[in-house]
Parts: sequence; C-alpha cells; structure tokens
Amino acid sequence: MPRISEDITESFLSESEELLESVRKSVLALKKDKDDAGILSELLRNLHTVKGNSRMLGYSSIERLANAVEDIFKGVKDGQVKISDRLVRLVFLVSDKIASCLSSIEKSGTDETDVSLYVTYCDKIGAGELFDIDEVEKEIQRSQGGLIFEDDGDDDGQSVSDIQSIRIKLKKINEIISSFDDMLIREFRLKHQLDSLREIEEKTGNHEIARLRKQLETDIGSLETTIFSVQQQVFDLRMLPISRVLGSFENTIAIESMQLSKNVRADIPETDILLDKVVLEQLSDILVHLVRNCLDHGIELPEERAAAGKDEQGVISIHCKADSKFVELTVADDGKGLNYEKIRSKAMEKFPERTDEIRNMGDKELTQFLFMSGFSTKDKVSDLSGRGVGLDVVWTNIEKIKGRISIESERGKGTSFILRFPLSLATMQGLFVTSNHDKFLIPSQHLVDIIYRKKSEYINLQNQNYIRLDSSLIPVYSLSSLFKEQKSVQNADADTILIAEFMEQQVGIIVENVQRYASLVVKPLPQAFKNFKILQGIVFDEHYDIVPILYVPEIITKFKKLRGYDIKKYEANTKKRIYRILVVDDSDTTRQIEKTILTNGGYSVDCAVDGINAIERVKSKQYDLVLSDKDMPRMNGLVLLENLRLMENYRTVPVVIMSSDDSSMKEFEEAGASAFISKGNFNRGKLLDSVKSLLEGAEK
Repeated sequence: MPRISEDITESFLSESEELLESVRKSVLALKKDKDDAGILSELLRNLHTVKGNSRMLGYSSIERLANAVEDIFKGVKDGQVKISDRLVRLVFLVSDKIASCLSSIEKSGTDETDVSLYVTYCDKIGAGELFDIDEVEKEIQRSQGGLIFEDDGDDDGQSVSDIQSIRIKLKKINEIISSFDDMLIREFRLKHQLDSLREIEEKTGNHEIARLRKQLETDIGSLETTIFSVQQQVFDLRMLPISRVLGSFENTIAIESMQLSKNVRADIPETDILLDKVVLEQLSDILVHLVRNCLDHGIELPEERAAAGKDEQGVISIHCKADSKFVELTVADDGKGLNYEKIRSKAMEKFPERTDEIRNMGDKELTQFLFMSGFSTKDKVSDLSGRGVGLDVVWTNIEKIKGRISIESERGKGTSFILRFPLSLATMQGLFVTSNHDKFLIPSQHLVDIIYRKKSEYINLQNQNYIRLDSSLIPVYSLSSLFKEQKSVQNADADTILIAEFMEQQVGIIVENVQRYASLVVKPLPQAFKNFKILQGIVFDEHYDIVPILYVPEIITKFKKLRGYDIKKYEANTKKRIYRILVVDDSDTTRQIEKTILTNGGYSVDCAVDGINAIERVKSKQYDLVLSDKDMPRMNGLVLLENLRLMENYRTVPVVIMSSDDSSMKEFEEAGASAFISKGNFNRGKLLDSVKSLLEGAEK
C-alpha cells in the first residue's frame, strides 16, 4: 500500500471518529423513533462516507465493517429488518471494533485484523436469523487480540521542516517532573546559604558582601519564578480533557440499560475541563462503578416507573464544574432512591456486634456501609452489579486522587453521588499546623471547618471529650496524643479544633495552632517511611524545611480506637423528638396555611385532600396528631374520625377538628374528637397551643 501523508491520515481519523459517534447517536435515535426517515438517511450517508474513505486509503477492515452495518440499515429502510435491542447492541459492538481499528491506524499505520466474526453476525441479523447477543459478546471477547500494535517508529521519508508535533511518552514527562523536584531541593539549599550570608553581612557590615548578597537574592528570586513556571508547563503536558472519559458513557448507558430491560437516557453536557492523566485514569473506573450502580440499583423498570407516576424513561446525568483547582462531579439518577432502612437492616446483619450503634445511626451515617467491601442491598446477584463489589472500589480510587465523595438521596426521586477532587495530583492543598511543637500539613480534602472552643465547653462522657456542633456530638482528640513523647504546651484560653470527616463520620482534631493555607508540590515519602501509614508524603514550607503530610483517614481510624463511650446511644436518648402531623382539608389554601404554621412551630407535616386520601396516608405512616376539616367531599371529617378510632394504632392519637360552625361539636366529641377549633376566630397561637397541649398530654 502506498504511503499515505500524515495530514491525510489525521484528517481521515478525525472525520471517521466524528462520523462513528454520529452513527451511534443516530442508532439510539432510531430506536426511539423507528419511522424517522431523516435520521435513517443521515445514518446511511455517514456509513457510506466511512466505507468510501476507507476503501480509497486501503483500510480494508474498516471498509468491510462499515459495509456490513450499511447493509443492515438498507434492510431497515426497505422494511426487511426491524430495529431491536439486539440490533442496536450488535451495531455498537461493530462500532467499537471500528474505533479499535482507527486506534491501530494511529499507532501502527494499519487496520489489519480479522473482522469476519462481526461481518457474519451482521449478515445473520440482516437475514432475520435469531441469535443470542450475550453469547455473541462473549464470543467476541474470546476472539480479541487480532490488532497489531507497534512502537512508534521514525517518520521515514518526511521532511524535518514538515513535522509540527512530536510524541513524548508519559514516562519521560514524569522523569522531567522528578528532575524539577531535585532542582527545588537545590534551590532551597541556595536560600539557606543566602540566609547564612545575610547573617555574616549583619555581623561584619561588609559592603561587598551586601552587594553580592543582594545580587544573589535577585538571581535566586528570578530562578524560583522560572522553575515554578516551567514546572507548571510540564505538569500541563499531562493534562487531558475530561471529555475523553465522559464521551463513552452515553453509549455505555444505552447498551447496559438494554441488557437490564430498562429505558434510560444519558444527560452529559459537553465540558472543556482538563485533568491530570493520573486523575483521569482513576476517574474512569470510578464512573463505571457509579453509573452501573445507578442503572442496576437506582433506575426502576419502565412498568415500575409508570406505576409510580414517573416517565417510563429514566435519566442518568453526569455533570461537572471546575472550582479553582478542584472539580465537582455529580453522577445522579432519577430512580427510586436509597432505602435507608434496608441499608440499616443489612448493616446489622453483616455487623451484629454493632447492632445498637447502627440502629441509632442517621441516614447520612448509614451511607458509609455502601462503600464497604462485600456490602450490597441487592438480594439477587446480577452480572452488572450487586456482587458486593463496586462502591468500595469507588471509595479506594477517590482516596487515590485525594478526593471526597458524598451521597444525597430522596426516596422515590433519585440518588446523587457528589465527587470533589483536584485537577492535578502534582500539588496538594492543605493547612500547616503545629502539634507537640512539630509542624505538619493536613490536606484540605478531609477538612470541614476550623472552630475554637473553651475547655469549659467540652462535654465529658466516660473520659472522652465531645463538642456539640450543629445539633450533633463530635468526639474531640488531640493530635499530640498520637505521639509517644508529648512535649509540654502552654495552655491557651481556647483550643483550635479542625473538624475532619471520613466515611461520613466527623471528629475534632485539636492542634496548637493553624499557620496558613498552602498549595505545594508533593514529594514521596523516603523509603524508610513507606510503612508509616499515618504519613502520605512530604512538602517544603516557606523556610525550606521538610514537613510531613498527615493521612487523615488513618488518623481518624486511630482516634476511633480510643473511643470508650457509644456516642450514638447518647444522641438517640437526648435528641429532641420531631412530632408528625397530618393536615386534612379539601382547600389547598387552608392546607398551606395550616402546614406553614405547624412547620414553623417545629413539626413535620404531611397533607391529605380529603378523608379517603387521609386513610391511605395513615395506613402507610404513623402520625402523632391529625388535624382535619369538618366538611369535605368523598369522606367528611366525622366519617374519617370514626374510621381512625376503629384502627388499633389510632385509637388514642389526638384528632383536632376544624370547622366554620359549632353545630355538630357534640357529635364529634362522642365520636372521639380531641379538640374542636372554629375557623371563625382562628389564630396561629391558638392552633399551636392546642396542638402542643394535646401532644404533651398524649406523652403522659
């Protein structure tokens, strides 16, 4: 085959990738609207272009694959072939093979590989033959390995002046970055020598030394600026667009949702955010597990969504935004949301020794179990997820990229996984702190807040100090307690406390003082400290001294081993009870007024539009008080009251009747009404007083 110019090859590869992506989108669009002739025409045109270009350039494997898919959709156009999940999945398998061939051309200049298996199944689906697409995928996986990959060779025959770009292996970039680290150490030594020279100048008053010192100071300052500038440019060579990872997930979601018999679309807006290649590699694996979790655990089957009054088509979104040197990425679904009680039950089953603690955990704390190895709420194992692995890998990989993850979920509305991580791992953001007269850097990824507390404000429970923060009790530990030899420290009026978070649990870390926030280049630990888990690296401070970086998860783990009191039991016993009230009224305005008053009074309030609706609600949830209108369609207040008193769990629950007249008050009292409020002289205070009095009476 004659040599093809680099410009033509690059143009072919670029155009083919765009056409291939357009083909994939058109196939998914046709699945939704099989009669859209415009989409079908565009699809055939793009396939024909790929086939024709491949033929002209001598890429026979791509030509055969494009021709096979083109024949399928010619059959669709003629009405001989129907669009099905099996067809879509097969076409995506072929498109992946074409993409692999394009990659081979870029690496080795050839697309030579055996594509007969793909062509055979394309012919079968075109002929209407039945086959198991899952078995086809397995057969293709077994046959992988046909493409030829070679090391990049020299650009023989190409003029040096024509070369506009060169390839640099990542290994070489990392070696350059390592060299910069050595340069920084030498620069710090020069600064130490400059300090010594300044001391000699002050002692001797020698003007010649002063002149040399000023010149050296200027030169070192310029050198420092240049080193950091060039170093940042070298770091940028490792930066790649996040779209390289996100681009494939629309197809992944489409194909894997078909395997689960679910109807799901992807919402992945375009973005121009650049990430360090090291971060991007870990992020890909993280997103795969999160998306699969959303597909398998989150999104319901179409019939389940329809029964719940939702659109049969579910949505999985991946949105990201850059904030200074960090990225916040959210993977969300509009599925059924987390079943916290099921998580609680599974957790108690898996950790029976922690039953009391788990029983008293809040929803947010329960999510920590989802990230534990072997933990799954799925009763039936599937090929996609539910094997007890997945989210534990997510947590591990998030730690590797110095990030954090949290979960927000609402029952029946969906779940969101919020990830926050740095753009690059080359530098680290954190706080310089001192403890035991030693200096440390604490990474910012696990820090929530910095607070100050007097010693008199601590709550001491069985020799363990706690602080109250946002209605929660948080255990507090001194960082110096981790060191065998504790040096004497002058007592301050108030302690400086860093609030740190790991696995949805918070602790307070007492330090002597917080010096400053810094963003610094990280150096790996010396070999002698590799097994010292409490440290994760070193940095240089403003005085060019080596400062160890503390590994917060390990610190918290060590602190937790010191706990001698079950704080969860204490919180459960001291937490203020929130009463639940059901408001029943056919007037939307009245419902909203009463709900607003009661909500502002500190109550949890649900509403029902009439008696029948109220009966449905009380069957699914236990309320502490019912506030009902007297006259309503379908079922009025009196009939509702009578029905409630027939229910075992509502025989003594206070029921307040609202009415514009008092004519039937006696009838309601005989039926078991607890109180009667007239709408004629209604006021906010009277309602709250009545409710409070009835609830307190019910407690006695």
